[in-house]
Amino acid sequence: MKRYLLLTVMLLPMILLAVTVTASVNKPRLSLAERLELTLEIKSESSITMSEPSPPSFELFTFVNMRSASRSSTTLTGFKMETQHLRSYIYSYIPQKEGKTTIPAQEIRVGNKVYSSSAISVTIVKSSSNSQAQSSPGISPGFDFDDPDLPWSADRIAGSTLILAYPKLQKVYKGQPAVISYYLYTDQMVRSFNLEGEKDFPGYGKSDYESPTMLNYETVNYNGHRYQRALIKRLVLLPNEAGELQAPLLQGRARIYEFGYLNQRVHSEPAWLEVSALPKSNVPEDFGGAVGRFEVSDNLSAESLSLGEALTFSVRIAGRGNFNQFAHPHFPESSAQISSPMAIDRLSAGVDGSRTLYYTIIPKDKGIYTLPPLSFSWFDPDHGDYRHYASKQREIQVKGTTVVSYFSSLLESGKAQSIRPMLSRHSYPAHHNYLKQIWYWLLVAIILAASIFSAYIAWHKAKKHRNPEEYNQMMADKALKKYLEEASEAAKNLSQDFYTLAQNGLMRYLAEKYGVSNRLSTPEKIAELQQKQIPEQLISDLNAFIDLCERQRFSPQKRDAAKLMEDHHQLRHIVSSFSKKGAAK
Repeated sequence: MKRYLLLTVMLLPMILLAVTVTASVNKPRLSLAERLELTLEIKSESSITMSEPSPPSFELFTFVNMRSASRSSTTLTGFKMETQHLRSYIYSYIPQKEGKTTIPAQEIRVGNKVYSSSAISVTIVKSSSNSQAQSSPGISPGFDFDDPDLPWSADRIAGSTLILAYPKLQKVYKGQPAVISYYLYTDQMVRSFNLEGEKDFPGYGKSDYESPTMLNYETVNYNGHRYQRALIKRLVLLPNEAGELQAPLLQGRARIYEFGYLNQRVHSEPAWLEVSALPKSNVPEDFGGAVGRFEVSDNLSAESLSLGEALTFSVRIAGRGNFNQFAHPHFPESSAQISSPMAIDRLSAGVDGSRTLYYTIIPKDKGIYTLPPLSFSWFDPDHGDYRHYASKQREIQVKGTTVVSYFSSLLESGKAQSIRPMLSRHSYPAHHNYLKQIWYWLLVAIILAASIFSAYIAWHKAKKHRNPEEYNQMMADKALKKYLEEASEAAKNLSQDFYTLAQNGLMRYLAEKYGVSNRLSTPEKIAELQQKQIPEQLISDLNAFIDLCERQRFSPQKRDAAKLMEDHHQLRHIVSSFSKKGAAK
């Protein structure tokens, strides 16, 4: 019984640390003006084989975009190599209204097993201020049209100013980017416009596509009237549910010159999206939510390599679509080690441009390695059907191992080692892996420490002979850093404490360098130094600087900045001069 209990205790950490899945949020309590970020994190001691999970859906929030990251780390614990793989998925959401909701537990399939995270409660509160208000050229104080103190009625103001959203109606598919342009129409003298806020509605995520900094007017006709029109803003909407969705409403104030300057409140007129669900027939198995017009191409960095080396396979996805809302394609399982993709974006507003995915591939055996096709599917809204791209199957020649890859393979304790001798024998001695022995690593550590120390001593001697001036300056800088760092800092801050710190630090430095007792007074230390065969001029400079420090410590008049920096330069000169002299014999 005790044996089974001991075995269970020993295996428990390995079982618990095999794969862990955790969920977390950036803020459990947030306002309507903030964004929620949900992070799913998968940790494993072995490589992670999984597809990107779909964005979770929950009440009171609208999904905006997603991003992913992965990394691996290797540590040496008790002379044992431990590798940890980490993959994280970050989903961004916009709150729609106040309330409290629960993010349900997420089930993640890793390999052939399903792991579950814990549920998270999130609370949405009212914004203390409208953080979505966007600044534009400021509006100086003036009357509002509805101000009761106006000396005339607002009905007498000629002309009109309004905001129109184009197009007023768009038919798109779920996930297809839709661009909404907001224009200011006016036949008045509008000198500036201040955008004060945007009112959002459920069912989509959004991002800024264009925000002009000034009003650039053009002449247009609207409803039979002549207007001046200027673009205020363009937004990209990414619908994540089907149905009729209302686009954001913009509100602001126009500064109009009419019998003086007046401020008129203006609201945009409604615009709508008719969002159709994606077809449920003929959906590719590898479809990850990509919607748009894409062109896909791929490239392989090399078609031959040595065992232990790596090659790069890249896929470029270009066009217009929901780049931040679809999962990246993954290779099917193969005999090579293939990393998660690293994405490099060249995007405008997250919808226009290109994304290049880089995969690192490390074959495990020599010979001919067959790289399986990488497939990517998306829905094309122009044609109303699904499109599919698959790279060509490639054959890669993997040559014999190199010395570096051989030694790295010794660290893989789980990989069997084979011996193929030229002469046949009835028995072979046991193979000992010295990399697992403590004495081996202690010997390596001693050799490395001795080599580093020897190289350091040799470097010092070579530098002293090649460039004595630079060597002396280096030694002086070390002394300044060790004994006079506080004095140097005081000089930079133009503090009068420099003189006290400089005198104390300089005498400590000289006392240790020449073996003078710290119990002696400053004059006694200088007298001892005169017996150390130090040049008279250097002793004279030292006396002069000590006298200067004594005077300035008790002087009611402070030294100006130029004099203080000059004194600091003199201190560096004295320390550098002493550095040229060796220690007392």
